[in-house]
Amino acid sequence: MFTTGNHLVLYVAAGLFAASLALYLAKARAAGAVSFLAGFVLYSLYLAGRGWLAGTFLPNPLVEGPFLLPWCIGVIALLMAARRDDRWGIVLAPLLLFTAFAAAYSKGIIPPTPNKMTPWLVAFFVPEVFAHASFYCGAVFAALLLAGREPAETFHRFMVWGFVLFSVAQVTGAVWCYLGWGNTFQWGPRHMSSAALWLIFAAYLHLKYIPGWNVRRRAWFAIAAALVVLAVTGSNYLHEMNFPRIGG
Repeated sequence: MFTTGNHLVLYVAAGLFAASLALYLAKARAAGAVSFLAGFVLYSLYLAGRGWLAGTFLPNPLVEGPFLLPWCIGVIALLMAARRDDRWGIVLAPLLLFTAFAAAYSKGIIPPTPNKMTPWLVAFFVPEVFAHASFYCGAVFAALLLAGREPAETFHRFMVWGFVLFSVAQVTGAVWCYLGWGNTFQWGPRHMSSAALWLIFAAYLHLKYIPGWNVRRRAWFAIAAALVVLAVTGSNYLHEMNFPRIGG
């Protein structure tokens, strides 16, 4: 594919996302939508092209977190726009932030081992990264609510969907772990951090039924929980930047 190894496509997509956010904030919503769609198409092509970085198609590079995350946030923006929700442009802020991180990230791929050459890898990472995207978008809307710019509990819906998707990832991840490593759970940093995140958001869902936890306090909790996700996943991504890579 023409995007294979052509990281200029990623940089152009980032520029289009930046232009889209600027146009959205300037109330030029139609022009912002065109810029966003152009950027999303280019980013999708770049993401697909990553599958050929090893010389043969592998799905692993497509679902690597730093590169899949912006695409997932873009899908959320598209879904909001399809529902005629004029707040779709709000999620352009985290989209641009994580696209910039992807642009600065190591572009090659980690050579896959046999236990990572399975559809269960995709079945785990796709819902997990979509969950992270939901948590980040929810945190943005929670911050707007605290600032008095968002009257509805929009952030809560993002948190619920994020928890559902993250729960799906725990199940598919357990299956993948069993097939690849012979057990469903390992007492290592990756599995322990996933379990901790699941418990944090499970606790969040119960706050609504605890006296004293009004919408503003739950909004603060949602922001703090998303920051924990950022710290955990960000440290993992930075650690994996040091791994030997091929292509890119």
